[in-house]
Amino acid sequence: MRRIAALFLSILAACTGPVPAEIPTEYDHLVVVKTIRLPDYMDWYTRFAEHSWIDLKDGNENAWTRIEIDGVMSGVVIEELSAEDARANERWDNPVFVLESFHGVEAQDLIPRVLESANAVTDFGYREMFRNEDTWAMKFIPPTDGRLYDAWPGPNSNTLIAQIIDRTAGLHAELHHNGVGKDYPDVFRAGITASGLGVEADFGQLGLGLGFRQGVELHLAGLTAGLSLWPPALKLPFLPRIGVHQGWVGKSY
Repeated sequence: MRRIAALFLSILAACTGPVPAEIPTEYDHLVVVKTIRLPDYMDWYTRFAEHSWIDLKDGNENAWTRIEIDGVMSGVVIEELSAEDARANERWDNPVFVLESFHGVEAQDLIPRVLESANAVTDFGYREMFRNEDTWAMKFIPPTDGRLYDAWPGPNSNTLIAQIIDRTAGLHAELHHNGVGKDYPDVFRAGITASGLGVEADFGQLGLGLGFRQGVELHLAGLTAGLSLWPPALKLPFLPRIGVHQGWVGKSY
């Protein structure tokens, strides 16, 4: 009975992913790709969807930076954050999981390239501080040479992370299959999969991916269905990943 219980707990643990609190503190340089299910206070039709972002550590525990889009009119946000927030296992009252991590010399080499890729994004616009009488306020500047944020089917926060991965040599991560917008094309998109071990193509709202990590994927209207080869899992729209979480293969610690 104990063996059966232990096996069940092992299978259950594999379905969830590694968490930020498990990231070792001894590394001076880290690149961590994370994902979380969108919070329940958002529109009901988005609650199954995932949001991805990248946290960078470039020095000691006080040298963390987060790259993401955190709102409809946030633009690309590159901001400092505390070690406590970087290592938090929850955000928006939902669990955070690590999709991919890099440390040491590999991460040290990646960090400036990731920041360069993030700063080169022309989509989404940006926020700017301005003086309003006696106070400071924030205003949104729409993109002059890019695309506006669109929660569904994109471009959105997952499109940004996919863009950064695509533009940064050595950076790879299999984003969550419910990460709507991860495969959103400008017009036509073809190339290496985000995990770096396959190929994919997307045209309009239809696409296909084939790779060792991502297996066989069909992309339709921002949704993904497929069968992952390594780690083995079934990926169905709206449902959690059924099988081993990709973070167990992607983590480097």
